[in-house]
Amino acid sequence: MDFKKIPLKIIPLGGVGDVTKNMYVYEYGNDQIVIDCGMGFPKDDALGVDAVIPDISYLEHSNKKLHGIVLTHAHQDHVGGLPYILPRLKGIEVYGSKLAIAIAEIKVREFGITNKMTPVEGVLNLGPFHLEFIHITHSVPNCFHVLIKTPAGTVYHGADFKFDLTPIDNLPPDMGAMAVAGNNGVDLMLTDCLRVEKNGFCPSERSLLTAIDSEVRSTEGKMIFTTMSSSISRIQMAIDASAKYHRRVAIIGRSVEQNVEAAAKNGFIKIPKGIFIKSQQVSTLPAHQVTVIVSGSQGQVGSAMHRLANDEHTQIKLKKGDKVLISSDAIPGNEGDIFDLLDTLYKRGIQVTYSGTSENLHVSGHGYRGDLTLLARLIKPKNIIPIGGNLRHMMIYKDLAKEMNFDPEKVFVLSDGQSIVLEGGIVKQGPKIETRNVYVDGLGIGDVGTVVLRDRQVMSADGILLAIVPMRRDNSQVTGDIEIISRGFVYQKESQELINDARKHVYACLKDLKGQATDWGFIRKKIEGQLEKFAFDHTQRRPLVIAILLEV
Repeated sequence: MDFKKIPLKIIPLGGVGDVTKNMYVYEYGNDQIVIDCGMGFPKDDALGVDAVIPDISYLEHSNKKLHGIVLTHAHQDHVGGLPYILPRLKGIEVYGSKLAIAIAEIKVREFGITNKMTPVEGVLNLGPFHLEFIHITHSVPNCFHVLIKTPAGTVYHGADFKFDLTPIDNLPPDMGAMAVAGNNGVDLMLTDCLRVEKNGFCPSERSLLTAIDSEVRSTEGKMIFTTMSSSISRIQMAIDASAKYHRRVAIIGRSVEQNVEAAAKNGFIKIPKGIFIKSQQVSTLPAHQVTVIVSGSQGQVGSAMHRLANDEHTQIKLKKGDKVLISSDAIPGNEGDIFDLLDTLYKRGIQVTYSGTSENLHVSGHGYRGDLTLLARLIKPKNIIPIGGNLRHMMIYKDLAKEMNFDPEKVFVLSDGQSIVLEGGIVKQGPKIETRNVYVDGLGIGDVGTVVLRDRQVMSADGILLAIVPMRRDNSQVTGDIEIISRGFVYQKESQELINDARKHVYACLKDLKGQATDWGFIRKKIEGQLEKFAFDHTQRRPLVIAILLEV
């Protein structure tokens, strides 16, 4: 068999046209690997949904050998899908950077999942895939890009990054390895594009150091510091500033506790001896001697930060003189929760410092146009796929590539499921794989679809109208009083006339049932259809109408 004539296929199951739920299938013949396994965050219209994960139906039904999942870094949009997806991929081993594996493994083991999880560096061979890991910087330590070599060609997988030359851990990006890869020849580069709208280079994480130090020093009472729970570098800065100004540190919130523990255990965060205290000790110390590092920077309802702001935390109370420092930006869709959090704090007279009031409290982890251009110059790919951004980011990146004298025909803007085929150094679009959003709602995975969401949207907009009809099974005659119940449609106590009219309307539509006398499915649909029309005619609203037939 001529292996060079077997094409390499790349299938994005998430991460293109969408900032989150990153997941990419690399397929060569009957062999596959997956890069990243992220989760996404529901939009406002996905009522009640906790998370969105990639659709792996193709992986489950392709009848090919999946050699493993490779994680590029520790953010949830790259590792958060594992607890929901691994149970469907029995025995698949997970590889990744040391910190990514440490953080991902905590969540996976909580779900009782036993898949082997292996930290890697340098090189890794998985079937016909030869992987070389190249250190890159981002807003979390220990990230890498992946150079993927196959007989069909070479691909550079450039997940989230920026060129931070002065990172907090003093481990700058390995531009030498990137240049070597570029000189040896790269057929296709996938590249982060999220901050392509910004000119210049993204500032270093170290640029936050002075601002965080100043905020800790100037705070009269407790310093409440919140950031993304995986922002290990910023947590390190808050701890160091606290130690400098003789503050003890309490950590509250499960996610940040777990991530700090994993980072410390693996050498990615340094904890001064004796600096940590338990949350119940906070009230025993003078306020100016305490820093509290809290999860919930996105204002999530029920998070530690949300409970603190609403005075619902049992052990820690905010008082005048305390300051809340938010060192993160809003994940798209979370803006409302964050604004509510800020308003709640301000109403209580708590001082708040965040990116809206200070420019030096947050920097992106994603490269600006300068960073993106530098990567492209180092790698010198023949073809490019922008990833990790919305459609506008991918299209603007295509314009940037044109400015760099790349052929626009060789910059591919994809959607989820749109495959790309690399063969003989030539890249072209392959078949489209059907994908859908898979919603996680409580303990349910994938059991909430568009129909359920539409019903939830209807109920949230116009409420619900319920008709309970007692009937005889043998002749479908009404044998008692019909009960009409309104929830969120009209206030029942003040709308008795409308409710009585609705009840009469149901009686009227059941008077003459011929041919379908015992077809309760038909009767139910008839009642619901008539009530929907009645509700709209009388109120111009469209509640969710449900008819319940009780056999008497």
